[in-house]
Amino acid sequence: MSNGIGVVILAAGTASRMGRQKLLLPLAGQPLLSHVLDIVRKFPWADCIAIIGEPEAKLAALCQSQAIRSIYNSKRQQGQATSIVLGVQQLARELDGIMFFLGDQPLVSQALIETLIARFVQSASSKTIIVPCYQGQRHSPVLFGSYWFTALTELNGDTGGRQIMRANPAQVVEVDWPEKAAFYDADTWEDYQKLKQELFA
Repeated sequence: MSNGIGVVILAAGTASRMGRQKLLLPLAGQPLLSHVLDIVRKFPWADCIAIIGEPEAKLAALCQSQAIRSIYNSKRQQGQATSIVLGVQQLARELDGIMFFLGDQPLVSQALIETLIARFVQSASSKTIIVPCYQGQRHSPVLFGSYWFTALTELNGDTGGRQIMRANPAQVVEVDWPEKAAFYDADTWEDYQKLKQELFA
């Protein structure tokens, strides 16, 4: 594996359950999305792009401030799969794999990312899918080997890469992780309050 790993940051959600743009909500003095951008920037990825929605100008400016390329997803209302497809299409095709981050999952740790990458490299297979788990439940970020790039560009709806994992269980490597907070997201206002409590616990 010599071509490196790319990253797609999924930040184009409509935030329908939150009722407002959650990625711009303040968290420890900066927008929620900035925490994800910060952790992503700590690694020497071969390529990286953020897929953004509205407000386009503000989200694009956040990404630009972290030197992360972004592109607006005009089809985001059709589901998360449209962002995955767009992200894969925008990245370099010669990558060994792509890791998908959620824009509203700000407590993902450097140690978790390092562990996922290490397990992928150890597998030495383009068919490997690395997914972190907490108490048996799968979470993000998920790393797909290059074998799956074409399948990822054929996804539709709002289930994302889960349908690929369900259809190919033998290729999925689950990585148990002991820290539940790493997988907290901000789907609801209650989730957001929980994130704030975790940061200041």
